This record gives sequence, structure tokens and C-alpha cells, in this order.
Amino acid sequence: MISPRTTSAQQGSASSSAAPAAESLENHARRALVEWLTKERPAPGQPVPVREFARRLGMSRTPVRSAVGRLYERGLLAYDATAGFTVAIPSLSSLYELFELRLMLESHSLRLFAERTDREPPARLRELVDEAGELARLSLRDPERYIEFRENDSAFHRSLVELGGLPMMLDLHDDLHLSIHVTRTGLEAPITASRLNAAVSEHRAIVDALESGDRLGARELLESHILRVRDQTIAFLARPRME
Repeated sequence: MISPRTTSAQQGSASSSAAPAAESLENHARRALVEWLTKERPAPGQPVPVREFARRLGMSRTPVRSAVGRLYERGLLAYDATAGFTVAIPSLSSLYELFELRLMLESHSLRLFAERTDREPPARLRELVDEAGELARLSLRDPERYIEFRENDSAFHRSLVELGGLPMMLDLHDDLHLSIHVTRTGLEAPITASRLNAAVSEHRAIVDALESGDRLGARELLESHILRVRDQTIAFLARPRME
């Protein structure tokens, strides 16, 4: 089931949200499915409520099934003969590879930026770091705010890729980020002060290096940050689960 929070939050837009004329029903359904995967954090193995999506979006099940098929092809969903389409259960090897690709894209983006000595890092990066510090504090008091912290983290890393100045690379990063995010859905490490503060501190160190002109140092700090998060994520997912 889609949680009541999502349904109520989207009912207003759903009533006024017949898909735009320029957007196919399949694309409209795909966006709704991606939002469900990223915002509601369904557990791996959870069935995809195709009938409910079709009802809420005001369309037949055909375009919803087509959208589900596209996400299945990307590995974000799995198929079981009994349960039908479900949220994919992550494998450690696939997650490792996704992080390696992320490392390549983000590190290369900073390398390209380092070659452009006529450009300065945008103020937006510092703003995101400052915002992250506040969101970390709020998330520890109210775990519901963690989604804002996670979105801030996504915006920060996307801004780093934008520094490379290559639109196609940014598109690749967006797809990759979605895959990593969905793969980790429902299996993220607990929200702790040490975890959130480490991410904020590492982001801040990257921005400090960029603003001081140490672009090579910023790149090394970024690589260290991504590798730490990768290893932390894989170690958490590899732990035995209590039934």
C-alpha cells in the first residue's frame, strides 16, 4: 500500500494533475513511481501497487505497467511469478559498482573544473553546506526531516557535477543517483549524530578547499568522502538481519 501520508500529500495535485498534454501517460506514471520509490522508501521485496497507482493517477493500468517495465529494465524493480513486480532487493556487488561509477563522474567533474581557472565555485555550495548543518540538527530531533537532509545531500553532489560543465554527464549522474538511492531504500543506516555530522563536515571541507583555490585537494576530499559512504553503506547492508 502507498502510505496515507503520500496519498493525502498528493491528492491535491492528483485532482489537478491530469498528465500534461506534452507528457505521455507512461512518463507521468514513471514519475509517480520514482517519487514513491524515493520519498516513501518502500522496503526491498515490497510489491508495486499497480492497481492503486492507476486509480490515483486516473489512468488505466496499461501505462502504469509500461512504466513499471521501464524501471524493471533499469534494475530498480524485480519480478516474482507469485508477487508480481516488487522493489528490487539490492546486491552488494551492484551497489559497489554504482558507487564506483559515481566516484568516476564526480571526481572527473572536479578535474574539469580545476582546469577552468577562470571560474569560481558558486556560492550555492556554501549555502547547501550551511543548510545541511541545520537539517542535520533538525533530523536528529525529528526523523521525518531526514528526507530534507538527504535531498540537500543530493543537491550538493549534483552541484559538484554541474561544475564540470557537461550536460550529458549531469544526466548520467542523475540516473546513477536514482539507482543508488533506490537500491539503498529501506536499508539505510540509522540516523545518528556521528553519521550526519560526518557528512556535513566532509562537505564543508570540500567547499573550503574549493574556495581557497585548492581544487586538487577538493577532489581528493570528495573521493575520500564517496569511498567512506560506499564502505559504510556496504558494511551496513552486509550485516546479518534479525528476523
